[in-house]
Amino acid sequence: MNHRVTVNFQGLRFPFAELVKKTLTLRKIAALFLCRNTNYFLDKFAKDIDSFKAWSAGSTARLQLRRIMTKPTNLYGSEINAAFSGVWDVTSVPIKKQSTPTKIMFSGIASTKIELYCAGNATNPIAMWRLELGAHDSPGCCFHAQILGNCDKPPFPKSIPIPRLPSLFVTPMAAIEYGIGELFQEEWRKHAARKSGDLDYWHGIQQYRLKCLFDWYKNSLTEGKSSPWMNLKEIKPKSALFH
Repeated sequence: MNHRVTVNFQGLRFPFAELVKKTLTLRKIAALFLCRNTNYFLDKFAKDIDSFKAWSAGSTARLQLRRIMTKPTNLYGSEINAAFSGVWDVTSVPIKKQSTPTKIMFSGIASTKIELYCAGNATNPIAMWRLELGAHDSPGCCFHAQILGNCDKPPFPKSIPIPRLPSLFVTPMAAIEYGIGELFQEEWRKHAARKSGDLDYWHGIQQYRLKCLFDWYKNSLTEGKSSPWMNLKEIKPKSALFH
């Protein structure tokens, strides 16, 4: 976790404890689908979030999730696995008169990268996309997905950062579940439908997040003076969207 000194905009806020618990919960419920030696990076990511709350209010940092790998699947005709990594600029914020920061704010770059690899080759991806949050001056939807865009050559060169496809996945762990669900399909659906304390918590927090997001999208249709689609592109959520 690297210290930063700039804040781009007043971004979405989440309680420290909630992001930590969500990270550790995903590690538990996805253990059957992740390579065992990559779970360390989820634990470290949770510790970095938790340690950040000890910093003074207004402190900024860059959280990084080192690459975690799934086990291979042959669902698509050949063995492939996925890798997840990401970068998030965050700021610690106090609540009312409390001196100790209780919430963390996404305040700059917020990107989860999902890469697919042929099993046994973890250096040359066969596909890549990113699930991101846009800054205040982003020309696309605040919550969006981008394909490739990390090199100069086509297709999808970084000099042309479109399309920005609308997305429903806000937090890093939600983006990872999306990737696991895409890779393992029916296997993940059956697994996620089981009843347990960890899965019940995951279902509840994800349901709440999606309800807030859907309500925000619905309300945004009537705001602004352009077409409904342009309204959705231009409007930015308030920092307390989920709380």
